[in-house]
Amino acid sequence: MRPYEYNVEQKKMLTDAKVAGQKRVVIPLTAEQSRMEREFARDVEDLVQIEFSENPPLSPHPLAKQLHDAREAAGMSLADVGRTAKMTRQAVLMIESGQNANPKIDTLRRIAEALKMELRVELVSQT
Repeated sequence: MRPYEYNVEQKKMLTDAKVAGQKRVVIPLTAEQSRMEREFARDVEDLVQIEFSENPPLSPHPLAKQLHDAREAAGMSLADVGRTAKMTRQAVLMIESGQNANPKIDTLRRIAEALKMELRVELVSQT
């Protein structure tokens, strides 16, 4: 699955290749498509590393999943959130994956703002 759509010229190249019976065709990407492809590949590589790491988090905090889900719902990459929150994409990934189980409140606030959301902290009874 590509993280972008082909443009009209690229779609025509595919159609022409199919009509000509070509089994393989190389479609040149735009600069933006190349950037999106690289970010997508890095995100997948990071997720694979986490999945197969020696010490994966046992159960990330529910907030980590909320951040991940909110980022995906916003259609933002880890790099997008990192840039907006003025942090690295790896730092965002570590929070989302639960590897950073104790992020600072200010860090969580910056991520929430990057996602155009509000961070709320509340104290509730455990009973």
